[in-house]
Amino acid sequence: MIKIVVITLLFCLAFPLAHLWARDSLQVDDVPLRVQLDGLDPVSRIAYLRYLVSIGRDEGEVYFQLGVAFHQSDTPDSAEYYYGKAIDSSPELSKAHVNLGVLYDTRGDASLALSEFQIALAIDPDDILALSHAAFLQFLRGRHGKADEYISQAIELDPESPQPHLYMAIFFWESGIYREALLEWERVIELAPESGLADRARENITLMQNALRGAADRPTARE
Repeated sequence: MIKIVVITLLFCLAFPLAHLWARDSLQVDDVPLRVQLDGLDPVSRIAYLRYLVSIGRDEGEVYFQLGVAFHQSDTPDSAEYYYGKAIDSSPELSKAHVNLGVLYDTRGDASLALSEFQIALAIDPDDILALSHAAFLQFLRGRHGKADEYISQAIELDPESPQPHLYMAIFFWESGIYREALLEWERVIELAPESGLADRARENITLMQNALRGAADRPTARE
């Protein structure tokens, strides 16, 4: 069977350019960290976040954003270290567990990845990314009932989130339910047309169409 392209984890890593805030009009501490990081490239983000740590801003969110920056810089060991620091500092920070799960999944360690997604869900049962990623890993283990439970919950929580629709399409494809797979991939494209998820959906649609066309052209045995 043709292998469908899979994207294992999407974590929210969008950082447009940082604003400079005048000290006499707005204190840096009054500005959300995500806004302070707006637009900085990963190297600049790392430098700024390390500065914050050096002046005593050693809370979980700062460490988490350091992990994200190293993750984006393709420095997984440092990313893992800072996600761990974020969790040590703020054990309730479910998104750090999600991104750690993404990191483990990328390395091919599905067991550790699933464990991190399940920890995230214990903290926040409505974490859509954790539900989506856990669903996919459960599906790969043949636990289709649990996978369906997770993915259905994710879609119910936010029907406009493209990630669970991408995985739902893969579940349908692998189960031979091609029309529904096509509809789910088209839904991903509709929801986030410029995203990497939409690119994967378009590629998977082409792969599916080619596979089905090839099967239709294949001669059948005479009875």
